[in-house]
Amino acid sequence: MTVYVISGGQRIRLGQATGNSKSKFTIPAYLIGYGIQPLRFLADPIGGNRLPVSEEINVTAGDEVVLTIPPS
Repeated sequence: MTVYVISGGQRIRLGQATGNSKSKFTIPAYLIGYGIQPLRFLADPIGGNRLPVSEEINVTAGDEVVLTIPPS
């Protein structure tokens, strides 16, 4: 899946995650800024047609966000 972060309607690509594995991405600093920033995450399956989007998650600099993408 290609993983994106969504902020203010803007979609920024973080990278790709393969099945049955862990992937680590860094959210660009300009999206976090200072203080708490609400973000959503989108996982776009390569060759698929569903686009799971997370609920809004409040993130601040230094936070670690863990997303689990369940099988379809």
